[in-house]
Amino acid sequence: MKKCVNHPQVETAVSCSSCGDPICPDCMIYTPVGAKCPDCARMPKSARVTLRPGRLLLAVAAGLGAAAAGGFLFGIAVSMIGFFSIIFAFGLGYGVGEAVSWGSGRYHAAWLASLAAVCAGLGVLFPFMLVAVGSYGLSGLALSAVLAAGGFWKLIWIAAAAFGAWRRNA
Repeated sequence: MKKCVNHPQVETAVSCSSCGDPICPDCMIYTPVGAKCPDCARMPKSARVTLRPGRLLLAVAAGLGAAAAGGFLFGIAVSMIGFFSIIFAFGLGYGVGEAVSWGSGRYHAAWLASLAAVCAGLGVLFPFMLVAVGSYGLSGLALSAVLAAGGFWKLIWIAAAAFGAWRRNA
């Protein structure tokens, strides 16, 4: 039996499929071509998927567009079904998350899920912003009306929408 290159106290019969170094089960990384050591399993920088700036811009635009459209419908739902709007808020968040996912080319990352959650929260605030700006114009009074309207339920709706969007992209 050979000793693991990273853990000399562990005996093993497994070796890396690329370099042949002996590796223990703790070091083993399963790949489509067999078990590899951590050094050989590390992807080269050229093979890593990254989100290009144009795709990021499209993801943000899609998220904000879906949030505005969903927020308008959410405002109608709040006026009609009240308490059960939490279900609609979750659906709004999921839709915003799907729009962000589509806009990014199905790229997944924690920060992108957070971006989708922020867009979904803005979607819940959208109908309140429309009413406040319609009543007070673009002013500090309109902003304070948006933050004051809805109270506790608005926070619950924002949380449900943000969770739906985050869950879709996590």
